[in-house]
Amino acid sequence: MSRVRVALVSSLAVLVVTFTWLTFSSGADAVGVTRPNASPSPSPTSSPEFRPGASSVSGRVVRLIPGGAVVDSAGRQVEVSFTRVVDVWRETSVPATAIEVGDDVFVNGADGSPFVARYIYANIGRVDGVIRELDASGMLVDAHLRSGGTTLRRIDFSEYLEFGYPGGPKVTATDLAVGRDIGMVVYGHAGDQLRATRIWFW
Repeated sequence: MSRVRVALVSSLAVLVVTFTWLTFSSGADAVGVTRPNASPSPSPTSSPEFRPGASSVSGRVVRLIPGGAVVDSAGRQVEVSFTRVVDVWRETSVPATAIEVGDDVFVNGADGSPFVARYIYANIGRVDGVIRELDASGMLVDAHLRSGGTTLRRIDFSEYLEFGYPGGPKVTATDLAVGRDIGMVVYGHAGDQLRATRIWFW
């Protein structure tokens, strides 16, 4: 496993385990999908390669610029530089050139003008719920809503799907079962079908 990949897995574990999750959009709560807020990411203990910056910014990419992008963060236009990016997660590890207008991003890095990105996570969120149906390509999940209650949601399996998280209990695809409580990191963009990129169990 490459150093970048180790760093990516560790940083994703931090997202899974420690962030407070907010909705993707005003209608996202209806489908049980949430995304991380803009709190600074703490250093994980499982990989010395992941060295997050002191600040973070989240929002939607509204414009691409040479060597970076402009992100609308709660109505504030933030210029983000990609010149010192360590890794970009957009369902899987991709180059910074894969970032597109319309991507919902969480960017970890160093505050300034521009904001200097180190790690970028695009179009990811979290779904917690109970498996109601299961097949080879995905699941029907009774997803928990932040406002209370649940809603049925189809979640496909990403081709990059991984199980568990560094330091957590070892799990595999054979542990999936109808009736099981699960948590997931999901990828979804521009109305695409949500795809689970990481699954863990309670």
